Amino acid sequence: MQISLDVVDLLQLQEIWSRRPIVTAFTRLETRSALRPSPDTFKIEDLLPRLSRLKRSPAWLSRRSAPTITDPARIPLGDLSDDYLLEMYPEAESAAVKRSTLFLSVYNCYLVAHYDQSVTYTAAALQLLARVRHLDSSSILDSENLPAQGSPEWIPLNITDEIRSLDDRYDAAEPGAPAAYVVAEDFWPLLLKAASEDFESAAKLAQESADTQFCDVLLQVLTDLSALAHTWYRSPSVVGLCYRQQI
Repeated sequence: MQISLDVVDLLQLQEIWSRRPIVTAFTRLETRSALRPSPDTFKIEDLLPRLSRLKRSPAWLSRRSAPTITDPARIPLGDLSDDYLLEMYPEAESAAVKRSTLFLSVYNCYLVAHYDQSVTYTAAALQLLARVRHLDSSSILDSENLPAQGSPEWIPLNITDEIRSLDDRYDAAEPGAPAAYVVAEDFWPLLLKAASEDFESAAKLAQESADTQFCDVLLQVLTDLSALAHTWYRSPSVVGLCYRQQI
C-alpha cells in the first residue's frame, strides 16, 4: 500500500478549472511549471485551432445548453461536454480519458509539494515521532498511524468531486481507500515543531526492532515529511490532501 500527500492550491485550481474561460485558463497555465510530468501542455497556439474546429462543428452549432454563449472560448475547462472534447481532441481515446488527463495536468500546475512513500514506512515514522515527542497521537494520526482526516468544509465541493472522479489514484470500488481527504490541521505541528534531534531519536528507537536500512529510510521519510509540512505552513491558501492506493 502506498500513501501520497499533496499540498495543493485548490482555490486557484477551482478558479482555473471551473470559473475562468478556457482561453484565460490556457493563458495562465501556459506560463506555470508543473511539479510532476503532465500528460497535457497548455499552449494557446495549440488551443486556438481546436476551438475554431469546435465552433464550426455540428456539436456546437446544434447546442441546446447555454445557447446564448456564441463563442466556445468562453466556456471553462470543467464545463466542456463529451461532444465538445471529442471535437477539440479527435485523437483522444475517449472524452472521459481526455477530461481526466486535462484535469490531472491542471492539478499538477497547482501542486505545491508532493510526498509519496509506502504506508509501512510512513506509519512507522509518524508513530515513532509521536512517541519521541510524547504526544497523544489520537488527534493527529488515524487508527493506522497515518495523518488524521480533517474537515473538508472550506474546500469547493465541485473540486472534491472532480478529484474523486478524475484522479486515477483513487479507486472508489476499493474498500478502505477513501477519496482524497483533507489532512487535519492538528497533524502538521507533529512535524513543524519537531527538531532534527527528534527525527534522529525516532530512527534510533526503531533500531530496537528493525535493521539499519529500515532506520535510514525512516529518517529520510521524516525529513521529507518535515519539508512538506513547512511548505503547507508557509501558504494560507493551500490544503494538504491524502491518498492511499495499492501498488
